[in-house]
Amino acid sequence: MQKAPRSFADLALVCAGFPLGGAGLGWLFHHFWGWISDREWIPWLGLARWIAGWPEPWALIGFVGAGLLAGLALTASAFWGYVVIGVEADELVVRRGDTTKRARHAEVGTVWVEESGGLTGKELVVLGRDGVELWRVRGDLPPRPGIETLLTAHGLPWRSGGDPYASSYRRWVEGLPEDDAPGGLPRGANALLNARQRALGRDDREEADALRQELSRIGISLKDEKDRQHWRHTAR
Repeated sequence: MQKAPRSFADLALVCAGFPLGGAGLGWLFHHFWGWISDREWIPWLGLARWIAGWPEPWALIGFVGAGLLAGLALTASAFWGYVVIGVEADELVVRRGDTTKRARHAEVGTVWVEESGGLTGKELVVLGRDGVELWRVRGDLPPRPGIETLLTAHGLPWRSGGDPYASSYRRWVEGLPEDDAPGGLPRGANALLNARQRALGRDDREEADALRQELSRIGISLKDEKDRQHWRHTAR
C-alpha cells in the first residue's frame, strides 16, 4: 500500500524527541530531588521516592530509565493516534488505531482536509459521487501536500479548496420545522440533532459520530463549528 508520508521533523520528534526528552526529565528529577521530594502534587511521586532510595548510581539510572520508558510510551501513543492514508489496489484506505475505513475509487466523489479545531485540528473528509458523506476521520493527519500528491497520482478527486458544498450549510437551532418539504428538515431529524448536540456538549465524540451516521441515512450532512451544528440536504 502506498501511503501519504509523514514529515521528517514529525517523525524525529516522536521517535527521538519523546524518549530523549523523557530521559532528560528523569535526569532533572534526580538532580533536583531534594526540592522535588516534598512536592505532593507531582505525579508518580511514590515511584520516584522508591527509586530515590536506591544506592548510587542505580538511583540515577532508575530515574533516567523511568523517564525513557515514559517517553517511549508517548511515542507509542502518538503512533496509535496517527491517521494513515493510503491507496491499495483500487481502494482508498484510511486507518487510525484499530479502525480502518475503505472506499473503492469508483465510489469517491471528493476528498479534502477540513479544519476542525482541537489539538489535532484537522479531519479528512470523503464524499461519495452523489455528494453524500462517506466518512470523515479526525486525528493527526500527514502533511496536506503529501495527501494531495498521493491521491492525485492515483486519479482520486482531491479538492484543495475545501468543501464544495460549504455555502449550502445552515445553522441548526432547536425547533426547526420538520415538513419534508424542499429546504426543510426530514421527519425525526430534530430528535437526532438534539441528541447529538448533547453528545457534543459532553465531548462524547463516539456518540456524536454515530448520530452523524444516522442523520446521513435520512439525507442530512453535518458540519460542526465550535460545537454548533450546521446542516445541508444530500441526495438521500
